[in-house]
Amino acid sequence: MQTIIATCPAWPQGNADLRALAAALDAALIPWPEIPPGPAIILPLAVWDYSTDPAAYRRWLREQVQAGTRFINSPALQIWNMDKRYLCDLAAQGLAVTPGMALVPGDDWAARIAASGWDNPVIKPLIGQSGRGVRRLAAGLPHLADYPQGMLVQPFVDAPFGEVCLVYLDGHYSHAAHRRPAAGEWRANSAYGVDILPIEPEAAWRARAQAALAALPEHPAYARVDGLITADGDYLINEIELIEPALYLAQNPAAITTFARLIQKIGLNI
Repeated sequence: MQTIIATCPAWPQGNADLRALAAALDAALIPWPEIPPGPAIILPLAVWDYSTDPAAYRRWLREQVQAGTRFINSPALQIWNMDKRYLCDLAAQGLAVTPGMALVPGDDWAARIAASGWDNPVIKPLIGQSGRGVRRLAAGLPHLADYPQGMLVQPFVDAPFGEVCLVYLDGHYSHAAHRRPAAGEWRANSAYGVDILPIEPEAAWRARAQAALAALPEHPAYARVDGLITADGDYLINEIELIEPALYLAQNPAAITTFARLIQKIGLNI
């Protein structure tokens, strides 16, 4: 069965990490709308545009599954992970997640934000990628046209250190990356000039990430847990990426071989 790393039309060959992984797997790199339905194993590691038309992406997943395609991670897990309300689900289980409130079309956004008591909170699209639409509320109440699926509202967390991303393969910790914000910037995202640095994470951070992974609806083959490091050194989970995360494989070159072997093992069991 052919192995495919799904990319997107704007970045048909992914990035250097994905090209190295594709070589290790003897996999093709193909934009997801161009992948013909049929038996294959697909890793959606570079579908970096699905949030522009999430309905089309969900439809594509269904059509591929009906044609005998197998996905790593599963379509059900991807669909759960697309909508940031999953963070509210995890917080409700008592996990160390940045608090959040989901607002959808039809809600009284102004009233609910006022009732939260959060001063100048952070807002994010409920379905979004790469930091697009992430801002503080001080600029004014957002327009529905800019957040058509709704938005997640979170209190602003002072985290000058930035984020630490913990990468897991088959549930096992692999490596980490420190995303340090640019000077004067609070968003630790590549769209805002972040620096990617090596880091050895604290055991407490890993324990929190591991607890969150145990609470997922199903076991992922790969996952990236992003945590804000607060001013007092606490680790607050801000995102769990199960669809198209940068896995920062260059931080641990051995991870390419480990990941390739995992995918090959899964393929043998399909």
